[in-house]
Amino acid sequence: MKRTPTELAYMTAAVQTARPAGLVIILFDLLIDDIKGAIAAIKSGNVEQRAEEIKHGFLVLQQLEGSLDMENGGEAAKNFASFYSAIRSSMFEAHMKVSAEILQRQIELLLDVRQAWQQVDKPAPAGAAAPAMSVQAPQPLEEERRQDSWTA
Repeated sequence: MKRTPTELAYMTAAVQTARPAGLVIILFDLLIDDIKGAIAAIKSGNVEQRAEEIKHGFLVLQQLEGSLDMENGGEAAKNFASFYSAIRSSMFEAHMKVSAEILQRQIELLLDVRQAWQQVDKPAPAGAAAPAMSVQAPQPLEEERRQDSWTA
């Protein structure tokens, strides 16, 4: 999905000021937008656009997986790795079957998990400890760096 200069400026500012959980939320938003773009492409019969949106979604999933700290993240990191793998498999299946319904279900799942990340990203009340999560800040996608779309 092509972004306007205003959207890119907003995204750049959001990335530069986000905490690690906020960066994960940004990646979830990108993935959800990619899937929505693929759904729109299915509905319009645009195979090339559908493939481009799915491909970018796979790159975002790669970034999400790369942000997992498998050594220190324990069961949570393993569960996220399984979740991302399941999303990837379903996106591939939807692409092969040209199924907007399968993609829509992935959006619903991602929105549920995104909501949990939003809870983690909330500032802790004064004097309270921040929630413990072992996630590394994701690095910008190689494709995004080449296009100068946004940087972290």
